[in-house]
Amino acid sequence: MSTGDEATERSSLLGRDLPRPNGVVQDHPIFLRVCHAPWGFINQTTLVVIRGLILIYLTILAPMLLDYKLYKRQDGDSPLRIAFQFSTIAFILLWLYHLFTFCWSYTHLHYPDIDEEHNTWKSALLRKMAPPEQTITSRNRFYFSLYYTVSHIFAFMNTFIFWAFVVPKGHGELPKERQRGDGNDAGNLKVGDFFGHGWFEPFCVLNLWGYTSLLALFEIMFLNSIKRQVPVYTHIIGLVFLLCVYLGWAAFGKLFIGRAPYFWLDPEIVRYRELMFGYCALFVALGPAFFAFMYGLIGLREKLAEKYGSPSQDTTPDGSQQGDY
Repeated sequence: MSTGDEATERSSLLGRDLPRPNGVVQDHPIFLRVCHAPWGFINQTTLVVIRGLILIYLTILAPMLLDYKLYKRQDGDSPLRIAFQFSTIAFILLWLYHLFTFCWSYTHLHYPDIDEEHNTWKSALLRKMAPPEQTITSRNRFYFSLYYTVSHIFAFMNTFIFWAFVVPKGHGELPKERQRGDGNDAGNLKVGDFFGHGWFEPFCVLNLWGYTSLLALFEIMFLNSIKRQVPVYTHIIGLVFLLCVYLGWAAFGKLFIGRAPYFWLDPEIVRYRELMFGYCALFVALGPAFFAFMYGLIGLREKLAEKYGSPSQDTTPDGSQQGDY
């Protein structure tokens, strides 16, 4: 599958290194690092099973969360408001990430060498499911690294904003009897009230604004060998840009359906425009803050894996990180 300096990387194993055009050893590509856990007790077969279970869980969860969001609509709200909510976007990004990584891990384990000459539907499907085929100079690795970063940081931000800011201000989508505030306080936050009105609403709340962050944490620490992002500044710029794009999308939603996804994006609730701009600036600033958090988690995992993990996760002799972008 490979010729010369334009060698492709679909079926390379994590224990091998690829030569760069200048003869320097290249680190393992990021697409294969999601197919190998950093820990010896999680082999490739176990990893595929775990990824499959996570994907099944998120797929079953999706219609339940949609039903919950439709149920929690206020009178007069358009169902389209769901498309502008940050929690919706964060969940979709995370679901797509686990769809990609399951397909790549499965084909990398069971079909490492796919015949490019076969034109059967099975071969075509397997080629679509396999880790992306690319040349040494491709920037696809950077784009996926940015997507990996954004999908997990959005999950962290979604949880933090909800529990640290939205709920204390009395605007959280909690079980109805639990929240008795008028928008200026948190209402009654007793645990008994939260779990005292059936299982469905608490289950959806905890999944939308809690378990997804735990899943993101589990993914970073246990399920992949992706190294710290390089270059850092391009990841931060891309992250900040996408957060600004979301604010624009939220503003469009306010104009289109008359309701903002967050109370602090609604000028009818936040009466001072300067204060609303301050909220938006804080929202964007959370991106780099959680990037630092994620970067530190990856660094911690690298140190622990180097000491206790699988021998195949060692860095390459030149100490590079995920190859050239």
